[in-house]
Amino acid sequence: MAAKITYKDDGPFLVEGLESLKDADGTLLEVDPGETQALCRCGRSADKPFCDGTHTRCGVQQPAEADAAGKDTVLTYEGREITVLYNPRICSHAAVCVRSQPEVFDPDRKPWIDPDRADARQVLAAVRGCPSGALRVMEDGTPTHKVLETRAQIEVQPDGPLWVTGPALDTGDGLPGEGGTEDRYVLCRCGLSGNKPYCDGSHHDLKWTARDEH
Repeated sequence: MAAKITYKDDGPFLVEGLESLKDADGTLLEVDPGETQALCRCGRSADKPFCDGTHTRCGVQQPAEADAAGKDTVLTYEGREITVLYNPRICSHAAVCVRSQPEVFDPDRKPWIDPDRADARQVLAAVRGCPSGALRVMEDGTPTHKVLETRAQIEVQPDGPLWVTGPALDTGDGLPGEGGTEDRYVLCRCGLSGNKPYCDGSHHDLKWTARDEH
């Protein structure tokens, strides 16, 4: 079965063909690729990351009810050996790139990306680690995300979103933004993102925690 994720505006994520589900504490949860997993996206389930039906009582905030963080545009940061592309709309603000290469990726500096501050291989490794697909590099004149992992997996982040690699997401509206990828993206599970179903970092700004229940 090809892995895929579907959802309705007022319901959970329905995941088929999932091979690995890692909880926020690092525990591998038991999943059967032949069974459909229902994962909470209203932010209020008492059985996170799974759906417990709470959305039927509290509803799921719709994208129009919140402003998306970041413009849907591709910014180019050209270096001598490597060029990095970045779309603010897609970014989930996980800061993996900042922790990996703080000299290259510095949110307090303008421009915040300087590819020449590290070896091209180090920059490439940081781009590969981007969970949302907001970062790409130019390779032979073509933008690429350099996604290596092909296993259908989801990693639940502590008080944060779902990091997805592998399953195709059927949104009906295309990718999260220009330059997005179907192979790697970050899904909102707090119910607060303005770029649903994708995460835009609102969980951090609004101090959402996985303990929130209604």
